[in-house]
Amino acid sequence: MRLLILALLICCSLPALAQDDNWMAPEGFTLNNRTINWEDFKGKMDRDLEQKLAARYLQPAAYVCPAIYFTADSGERLPSGRIKLAFHGNCAFQSRAFVRESTKKEHSNYILIHEQDHYDIALVYTDLLEKALSSRDYSEEKIDLEIDKIYDDIWTKYRKTQETYDNDVNPDGDLNKPMQYLWDMRIKKCLENNTDEYYQSPESALQSIKLPGQVVKRKARESALQFVVRARPLYTEFPADMKTKVLETDEWGSSSILAFYTQKYYVQEDGAMTKDNFRTLAYLFVPTTNDMYKRILIDTFTNGGSQVNIGPAFFANADSDQVKELVIMATAHQKDNQSSGTVYINRVYDNIALRPLPVKVKRFDEKLTGIESGMEGIQDGKPVKAKYKTKNEIIDALKKKYK
Repeated sequence: MRLLILALLICCSLPALAQDDNWMAPEGFTLNNRTINWEDFKGKMDRDLEQKLAARYLQPAAYVCPAIYFTADSGERLPSGRIKLAFHGNCAFQSRAFVRESTKKEHSNYILIHEQDHYDIALVYTDLLEKALSSRDYSEEKIDLEIDKIYDDIWTKYRKTQETYDNDVNPDGDLNKPMQYLWDMRIKKCLENNTDEYYQSPESALQSIKLPGQVVKRKARESALQFVVRARPLYTEFPADMKTKVLETDEWGSSSILAFYTQKYYVQEDGAMTKDNFRTLAYLFVPTTNDMYKRILIDTFTNGGSQVNIGPAFFANADSDQVKELVIMATAHQKDNQSSGTVYINRVYDNIALRPLPVKVKRFDEKLTGIESGMEGIQDGKPVKAKYKTKNEIIDALKKKYK
């Protein structure tokens, strides 16, 4: 569930249009460089909110409170006498957001996905309002009225979208999972393409829309980090520790971006407790035309459902041609009845053809490259050592084979 806050502050005064440096942003923090986690929910339900929800027979598992706010640069007076301003939008995840302790302990991420969706809706309307305000000029005499009109129109759409989402997915306070899936797709496609046109789309239309699911629009002046967070595949997370793993490279003839995402899933065997499992997905974003990027799956990293730590990702010659191949290294901790130690996962991928772009990057067989994975620790009661544990060890081995 969510609270709605939309604040517009014009940091200027006419005719001087001088920016107010003393203005403070709404309490909270911006989350456009990772996805949310339960540690972000720092608030507690207050009495007024609890009474309002109780009147609707609701006992929310969690609550978010995104706040959209704006500032405006000092403007310029056009020859026509009208005023032109450049607006800057931001979306704060306010720390009054709360989650029940019982919800955090559940073997499910439905609620977290639901709350992330609310924040993603706010991110989309932040962008739409910024563009709408910045795309026109204003009459000096009626600037407040003209800005208010744009503000009110988009605010109405934003409020309706948030309320419709909650009403569809939580009609009686219980999560409607099929409807949640439909809205997950709607919100993802709108987030990827900086639009609100898919919020009313039926599932049949969403399933037939291929491009918004495979090709993502990069916004002007958007950093690679912010882009890959917004362009993440459905039902994946981008935690803070993945920020240093984003790689923007021209190695394969275009400005491609490498990014990694985590995905949580659950396994319940007969008679056993539900177990949390994790996998890491690697993707490559390759530009197609102008500001559009195709999202290409590289590989999935997992080790029996335990967390995989992504190590170095780099380019090296792994076959006889002169184009370098992609190498990704990862590690995972392993402890079971047969083994205990660190698993080193080394994978090499062939360079892609830019036309046509593939759906998935081809992985080389270890027998071809000789760069094998391995374990360091104890296996079957005996000490074992991994052969390739560092970037330099792999580069040296490839140089000897393909010199």
